Amino acid sequence: MSFYDKNDIVEMAVRMEQNGYAFYDKALQRSDLYNGTRSILTTLRDDEREHEKIFQTLRNKIDNVEIEQNSSWEEAQFYMESLVETHVFYDPDKAIQLAGKAKDTIELLRYAIQFEKDTILFFFSLSKYVKGQKAGKTVNAIIKEEENHIKKLQVLIGSL
Repeated sequence: MSFYDKNDIVEMAVRMEQNGYAFYDKALQRSDLYNGTRSILTTLRDDEREHEKIFQTLRNKIDNVEIEQNSSWEEAQFYMESLVETHVFYDPDKAIQLAGKAKDTIELLRYAIQFEKDTILFFFSLSKYVKGQKAGKTVNAIIKEEENHIKKLQVLIGSL
């Protein structure tokens, strides 16, 4: 029976946050940003870096635990792989392209919300296969961080 270990879980989250950072960093290079938008995007970019650090800290705090590939894993694996491949920020180049082609700040923030939703969906799906309480807490902490980011993005859209 094969498995993912906790480092694989957290590294997926770290990579997603790095791609989010690339998106916001590219967005900050746009010349058409409204007044005040630059500071919002800087905050979001910095939040991505903070999330990356949180996930790395989580990885260092837990024992080496596993995510078991049980009898239903084969079916779930295809689904989860498709979640990763269709993630709005699947790679840094795609994230950078979206930042460049967004028509305005609202669209930039909507891309960011979609990124956070995709990330939550992936980790929620993965949580079904977590073996061990500490690994479960790690995955749930990742989900909570992403939920908080969505709330922050929605408040920012409402303020524009």
